[in-house]
Amino acid sequence: MTGLRKPGLHHAWIILAAACVLGVVSRADSASFAVLVDPLVEKFDWKRGDIGLAYSLAFLCSMPAMLIFGWLGDRYSARSLMLGASLMISAGTVMLGMIQELWHLYVIYGVFVGALGNAAFVVLLPVIITRWFNEKMGLALGIYWAGLGLGPVVFALLFRWMIENRGWESAFLAIGLAFGVVLLLFSWFIRTSPAEMGLTAYGAGDAAKEKQSSGVAVNLRSVLSRKPVWLLMGCHHLGCAGHAVILAHGVSMATHHGIPGLQAAGVLSTIAGVSIFSRFGFSLLTERFGGRTILSGVIFGQSLSILLLLFATEAWHFYVFAVIFGICYGGEMVGFPIINRQMFGPKAPLSSIFSFQMIGGSTGMALGGWIGGALFDHSGNYTSAILVASGIGFLAIPLALWLPRHQRPGSALHAAGVT
Repeated sequence: MTGLRKPGLHHAWIILAAACVLGVVSRADSASFAVLVDPLVEKFDWKRGDIGLAYSLAFLCSMPAMLIFGWLGDRYSARSLMLGASLMISAGTVMLGMIQELWHLYVIYGVFVGALGNAAFVVLLPVIITRWFNEKMGLALGIYWAGLGLGPVVFALLFRWMIENRGWESAFLAIGLAFGVVLLLFSWFIRTSPAEMGLTAYGAGDAAKEKQSSGVAVNLRSVLSRKPVWLLMGCHHLGCAGHAVILAHGVSMATHHGIPGLQAAGVLSTIAGVSIFSRFGFSLLTERFGGRTILSGVIFGQSLSILLLLFATEAWHFYVFAVIFGICYGGEMVGFPIINRQMFGPKAPLSSIFSFQMIGGSTGMALGGWIGGALFDHSGNYTSAILVASGIGFLAIPLALWLPRHQRPGSALHAAGVT
């Protein structure tokens, strides 16, 4: 174990760079879904609620896949799993350009892109980063989450521009092939843990120090018997349900008020762009102050800011909302891998733990993605969807406040495993 004693760049930073690229590209389809709704309505005359169901199905289908990938990620090489997932995302994106029926959208977007593709990267990448960084974990995850925020900034506009200028079929063929090349290339650089390369994690120090800080091995059954896992799962479900309404239908909310398509797509890009900075900042704050304080604050801000949409009628109204909402939205999910590492230690089955929490997030995203379109179809406007999105988010605040107080590493309670 001499990895930290060699001069030069620690391999953890290479893993982080590869993870950032993979995270951004693997989520491009789901992060850009909102800009696909109007083109699908125009092309096939489908209802928005029916289209939104595809967004929901992607998250529902990903739930068993995330549990499986979480279990496999604690036992086998993450690189092999990601290479297979890369092929699924590439193939699914290409096939999106070939859809003719609504059920084609459900199967291709839900199964290939959502379950067999995206789930592997969602569950495995953040946990891999926590294994490679003993120090500067908040910084590393902040960079990773910030990178994910960059995805919609680029891809929401790219998808819309490609569809409007090259047509639906040609756009998805070109994008799908490009995604495949990038995902396969960068998946090859991934290693599950430093031990695979005979290295130690960044900042782990000598072997004695690493052994001392590694904690006691914890099995999944004992972890699932603890209240914080379920509280975090509930927070993620309700928080995601609230912001999924906005992420899936925010562009349509703008076009409903006469905002041009490309300008409306910029609202989604602005949310994502602002979240780059808050994802980074809230990762550092979560490592410092813990999940209870940070989650409570960002969920409150996210839910309150959604109500601004009740008064939005012009483009600048939507962009002001996008800035405020993006700050809080960016902090909603970034702390979970850090909290898990702090509570359960590096020897815990972290991929499996995170997969359970992502089940909560996926069910929330599925609910929000569907309900936004369904309420529009029922009422002819987005007022009820906005109120429901805000109300669902507020329900998560008591769960976040019920989390245990943060114990700094090295304290007596932390060392005793009190959570």
